Amino acid sequence: MEITSNQNATYKQWMKLHQAKYRSEYRRFLVEGDHLVEEALSAHCVEAIILRYGHKTSFKGPIYELKDNLFDKLCVTQSKENIIALCTFPDVRVKSLTRILICDQIQDPGNMGTMIRTALSFGFDKILCSKDCVDVYNEKVIRASQGAIFHISTETVDLVKTIEDLKKLSFNVYGTGFNQSTPLESVKPTEKCAIVLGNEGKGVRTEVLRKCDSIIRIETSKFNSLNVGVATGILLHYFRK
Repeated sequence: MEITSNQNATYKQWMKLHQAKYRSEYRRFLVEGDHLVEEALSAHCVEAIILRYGHKTSFKGPIYELKDNLFDKLCVTQSKENIIALCTFPDVRVKSLTRILICDQIQDPGNMGTMIRTALSFGFDKILCSKDCVDVYNEKVIRASQGAIFHISTETVDLVKTIEDLKKLSFNVYGTGFNQSTPLESVKPTEKCAIVLGNEGKGVRTEVLRKCDSIIRIETSKFNSLNVGVATGILLHYFRK
């Protein structure tokens, strides 16, 4: 099916998906490029494929073709991609819940994507985000996650209440920070644990830290300011399954 006008109702709805509020409302998002589309297909959440005019796909569902000007306007990346997938929110089933990453007010899409990718790599089961985190279906988050977003469960929650609930389920919740903290090397991981990482500039909010069982820190030399994506890698490797 070819779309030739930017006034086409379907095309206009796709364009809205560049905004978080419409992604949340429609429970749909777009991914660009061969690798991410393949990851979306493997997760069975592709609803339709959008092609640059003249290109082909083996996808058996709805296929739309766009001329260069419409396709390029729909893309957010600078590189010349030829394929976009319209995706539904992934429904990732959690078989057993023993490792959780909790994100408090993470704002940078690159950091969030890195954290998602790292959580999946080290066997974490779920990612919980505060309501003011960057949207996990932001195009830059998806690209930084390298498609990991399709394979790990994510949820936006009230962190204070959720941490209270996790503790009732025998989770040990570790906040991260420097005040009254324990060195990471002194911590023995428990069977069920959740790790809380905070905003790039402010760290984990005080009201969230108060709900944690303990506060841990990564010991460094001379400089105590690790990028949150780097810190996530160190912590999640230590607490990996």
